[in-house]
Amino acid sequence: GILAASGQIPSEQLSDFDFHGEIALSGELRAVKGILPAAIHTQKCQRGLIIPKDNLNEAALAIESNKVSATDTSSNKPILAADNLLQVCQYLHQQASLISIDQQNTKPSASMPMQTLDMADIKGQQRAKRALEVAAAGQHNLLMIGPPGTGKTMLASRITSILPPLTQQQAIETAAIQSISDIEFDYSRWLHRPFRSPHHTASGVALVGGGSMPKPGEISLAHNGILFLDELTEFDRKVLDVLREPLETGRITISRAAR
Repeated sequence: GILAASGQIPSEQLSDFDFHGEIALSGELRAVKGILPAAIHTQKCQRGLIIPKDNLNEAALAIESNKVSATDTSSNKPILAADNLLQVCQYLHQQASLISIDQQNTKPSASMPMQTLDMADIKGQQRAKRALEVAAAGQHNLLMIGPPGTGKTMLASRITSILPPLTQQQAIETAAIQSISDIEFDYSRWLHRPFRSPHHTASGVALVGGGSMPKPGEISLAHNGILFLDELTEFDRKVLDVLREPLETGRITISRAAR
C-alpha cells in the first residue's frame, strides 16, 4: 500500500490480487497461518493471491477445493509465491515472474496415507475390537472402562486406522481448521483423520474453543476424526459440561466481545 501510494509500483495491478504474509525488516516474506481458507476465498472471488513461498503447499489445496466443488478450474486465478518483497515489486512491474503452484508440482496426493498406528498391531482384545468396529461404523461415542494397563489407550489410539478414508471435501474442511489454529499445518498428512487427546487438566476454552482472540478448540481440531479424553473422570465437571451442546448438535458457536 505504501509503495503504491508513493508511486513506486503501479496501483492498478493491486486490484487483481490479494496479499497474505509477514514482511520481515529485511523484506523477506515469512509464512503465516490461515493461508488455506484465504486461498479458497480468493479463488471464489476470482482474485489472484501472492503469498510467501513457504505457504505454497498449503495454498495448493485451494485448487483441490475448486475441483471438489465442481468449480470451473480453467478460470482459476493464479496463486503465486515469492521469497521477498522485491520479487513482488518486480512482478507487479512485469519485470520478473513468480513461483506458481504448477511450477512447484505441489499437487496433493489423493492416495490413502499410511497409518503409523494400526488396529492390526493388537493381538487378542476381541470384544474391545468389536466395540470399536461398531462405534467406527456407526459414528458412535464410546466409553471404555477398565483397570489401568488393560489396553484402553492403546485401542483408542488406533481407531482412526479402521475409519474409512477422508473424502477430499472432508480433508479440506479439516485442513482449513488446522490452518487457522495454533498447531502446525502438516501438508504431508492432510488426508489423515485427526486424533486429538487433550490432557485432563485442559480448560473448557481449550476444549471447545474461544479465548480473547477466538480460536478453534479440541472438538473442532478433531473434526472428521477422533477426540479421545483419556482419564475421563479426572476432567473437571464444568469442562465436561461444555461438551453437552456440541455433542448434541454437532456444532459449536463461540461468541466473545472481540468477535
